[in-house]
Amino acid sequence: MLERLAEATAGRVRRAPGTGAAGACGSARAGAWLLVAVAVCFTLVQMSAVTLRMPLGWDEAVYASQFGNHAPAAYFSAPRARGISWLAAPAVLVTGSVVVLRCWMSLLAATGLVAAYWPWRRLVGDGVAALAAALFAGLWVVQFYAAEVMPNLYVAFGAVGTAGWFLRAVDGRGPAWRWRTGVAAGLACVALIRPPDAGWLTAVLLVAAAVVPGWRRAGAALWAVGGAVVGLVPWVVESFRRFGGPLARLRTGSEVQGGMGWHLAFGMELRAVDGPMLCRPCTAGWPHPVLTVWWLLLPVVALAGLALAARRWRDRLGPLVLASACAVVMSVQYLFLLDYAATRFLMPSYALLALPVAAFGLGAPGALRGRAPRLVAAGLLSVLLVAQLAGQYAVVRHLAAGEARQREALTGLAVRLNSLGLRAPCALVGTDVPPLAFEAGCSSEAVAGNNVTLTPAGVVSRAAREPLAAAQLSSRAPGYARRWPRCTFVLTDGAHWYVFRPPPPARRWGPCRTPARSAAPLTARHGVPLVRDAALTRSR
Repeated sequence: MLERLAEATAGRVRRAPGTGAAGACGSARAGAWLLVAVAVCFTLVQMSAVTLRMPLGWDEAVYASQFGNHAPAAYFSAPRARGISWLAAPAVLVTGSVVVLRCWMSLLAATGLVAAYWPWRRLVGDGVAALAAALFAGLWVVQFYAAEVMPNLYVAFGAVGTAGWFLRAVDGRGPAWRWRTGVAAGLACVALIRPPDAGWLTAVLLVAAAVVPGWRRAGAALWAVGGAVVGLVPWVVESFRRFGGPLARLRTGSEVQGGMGWHLAFGMELRAVDGPMLCRPCTAGWPHPVLTVWWLLLPVVALAGLALAARRWRDRLGPLVLASACAVVMSVQYLFLLDYAATRFLMPSYALLALPVAAFGLGAPGALRGRAPRLVAAGLLSVLLVAQLAGQYAVVRHLAAGEARQREALTGLAVRLNSLGLRAPCALVGTDVPPLAFEAGCSSEAVAGNNVTLTPAGVVSRAAREPLAAAQLSSRAPGYARRWPRCTFVLTDGAHWYVFRPPPPARRWGPCRTPARSAAPLTARHGVPLVRDAALTRSR
């Protein structure tokens, strides 16, 4: 497997003697189709591992609600940016179907994978680019988030593509305006989706353009800055409109994330490498050490790829060093400035480091002397590749199944609340309600936490005008709801939700308990039982 890819790479970068233009075109077409084939396989595997019917998660509900008609727009906090909502907008504006949205995001992910590694085909060869795409796409975190309305994957695509087009722009060959447009477009996309990441990426490119003699092209640097500035415009405008300016927004965003400062998060990222999705607080153990070995070996193999390039392919060393530098710098804020972890945070770094890793995988057998050692090395690396992909697939199947159960149980609770009388236009109040409110078609409100939208007096006033309830995972009633009746719901995933509803004459509700005459169990929109038990009690 790897030996054939290596042959494809050699044919692409160092054209064999006597090969004419027709052969070069044929090789280019074959390399392009190889990358497309990786994207197609990625989409098929991802769809088989993660159900397209999975309801939206917390962050997804916030992003999707900004344009959809299913529920009012949720509170958009300071650390967020609008770019991912705009990517999802074509699907959520047309329909409220979660399947359509998942298919749309999967299609975008496959397209982004091809676009990200496309410029690298001429920089490191078709084989290396295709293998790097396969290594990145094979990670469980990439397969899980491919169909999710989440920003990190598209930051990864933008970072890889931007670095590639930057290198094409500074090598002085071909239509420079085309490559510079790629740099500007890539950085603009990253800035629209996650502005801080765009700042780190831009800084690396500007430093590279300043210190590497062969890359000193003012045009490429200016286009990089221009693209970042254009992408930042919506974020800056919103900062002045809602948060008092960009600096105030950054301070608020830091507070929302627990206060950004010196935090050594290597251990937390290691514990979260095969789940949970969000390690906050990060007290998880290390349940499957064998499946996380790749994370420890990643920087080692990347360095080995750089060393191999320095020895065998000097023309590829610069591009691979830049990719590695971007990966390291873009990981700084997540490894040193946050006190919690999530595997998705490091997706841009994984996507960039996949390039030197792929270079090592394809080049290591060829560095050996003798056909037999080369075949043995190629076979061993192929076995390791298959084992890695199989292990990642097992992880994503396990995590996706658990996540689906939790989300579908919450969707079931939303349907139950609808049946009790909480129907649009309505409101749910609580710090944990955004996904529940989205599924119920209600606005999500909070009187405490990071996303405050109402005062206690405002909750009481609003309860007199529209259906409203307070929902939380704690049985202790909020101060404004101490005299409100409480419904206790035990979901099929074991979670206990406590829903407090205003007493008459504010709004009339149905009974919490499912009527005894109902023989069939109440089911959610996706076919999963809603609630194992429901009881009405008086809050203390």
